[in-house]
Amino acid sequence: MSKPVFNVRIEEVPVIGGFISTSLVRDVGSFIPYSDFDAPFPADFAAQVLVVRAAVSPVVIQNQMKLVTFNLLTGMYAMRENMNKAEAYFISAGSSLNVMPKDMGQKAVRRAVNRGDVEALIQALGILNANIANNSATLITKGFTLVKQTALVNATQALDTNNTLQNTLYQQRSVQASTNMTLYNNFWKNYVLKTSKIGTLIFKTTDKTKMKDYIVSVLKKRIRNDQAQTDVYGIAKDSAGNVLNKAKIKLIPVDGGRTKTVYTDATGAYKMNGMRATDYNLVATWGTMSKVVPVTVATRDHLEVNVVLA
Repeated sequence: MSKPVFNVRIEEVPVIGGFISTSLVRDVGSFIPYSDFDAPFPADFAAQVLVVRAAVSPVVIQNQMKLVTFNLLTGMYAMRENMNKAEAYFISAGSSLNVMPKDMGQKAVRRAVNRGDVEALIQALGILNANIANNSATLITKGFTLVKQTALVNATQALDTNNTLQNTLYQQRSVQASTNMTLYNNFWKNYVLKTSKIGTLIFKTTDKTKMKDYIVSVLKKRIRNDQAQTDVYGIAKDSAGNVLNKAKIKLIPVDGGRTKTVYTDATGAYKMNGMRATDYNLVATWGTMSKVVPVTVATRDHLEVNVVLA
């Protein structure tokens, strides 16, 4: 794998390139004395921005990841309520079980859900399902039907399938990023830096404002300043319309970046600042209630996402 020749985040490469390409089109008359920037260079630069943008954020993989991560999180957090219902049957069966009711496996499932650890959850559910199967006859007498047992097994299998698919998609993105590094480096050297250097020199003594539109470090700060001004906010309520104090709100990037977590205040309100532009799953939880909402954040968004938990 070739090393990057740029000192910005990969997702910033096409953004900075886009800024400089737009400035070049605007100022093309000032570049006329320099033959390297004659046609078709400006058009080629703009076309390469689109190519690099598509490589950085592959639409097909991103859309698959949006669906898989949504299904995975929805299935995971549904287990909290499922465990409460199952535990009621375990307690009812009491000493008739071949293990203590508290040792059937529901505690490990809850811990894994609370940590957001999918692998641990699947493992814990495997133990839980085995204990249920070993005590099936007893549990059936308490109302825990074969339909309920099968539904829990199927939910576990769905989690396992989606987790495997998610890992595969992450791996595909990683491989694609490695494969495309040559593309990114060539774009950076032959278009971004080339135009940046000449543009900076052209406007250094004539137009300081325009000069800044060609300086990579200035554009990087501009992107990150835009990110700092991007936020998601809203109110969390239950199905009866009551606001929820101290509900946990997580914003989990579909592409595997850093998760942000906040809690609602006494009015049910929350706010998250400094969001990068990408797809997320917003996960709201309060007690055993939960809600997963797909969210797409754009630069400088002030995005309102109200959630109703049930």
